Amino acid sequence: MNPRLRAALLLTGVLLLGVPSLRGHHGLARFDTKHPVKLEGIVTDFRWINPHAYIYADVKDEQGKVTNWKLELGSLGMLTRFGGWAPDTVRRGAQITVEGFRAKDGSAYMSLTTVQLSNGKILSAAP
Repeated sequence: MNPRLRAALLLTGVLLLGVPSLRGHHGLARFDTKHPVKLEGIVTDFRWINPHAYIYADVKDEQGKVTNWKLELGSLGMLTRFGGWAPDTVRRGAQITVEGFRAKDGSAYMSLTTVQLSNGKILSAAP
């Protein structure tokens, strides 16, 4: 095989294999980490999925308006090994208090640092 063709094929292969990583995880870049927020709400859903678990909760604002928040937790491995989590830790209808960082775009989306369950237990939720 021609050395130039071989080099071109090799370069093309490397570039194609690298494409999925371009969509990679960017940590907390989309969250305002300078202003932590604390919210209380009622769980509407708990998704134990990779790469991050999610809690959805109805949260009332100061005017009494209810908004369903998307609350991002860490990876399942980190949650189980270091946070004390399991797939059934949070259930629909449960009252929770969460702390974390709100999305910079102002949407009802947060990256959580902790979750306090209704029994008072505080679990790490950090990514």
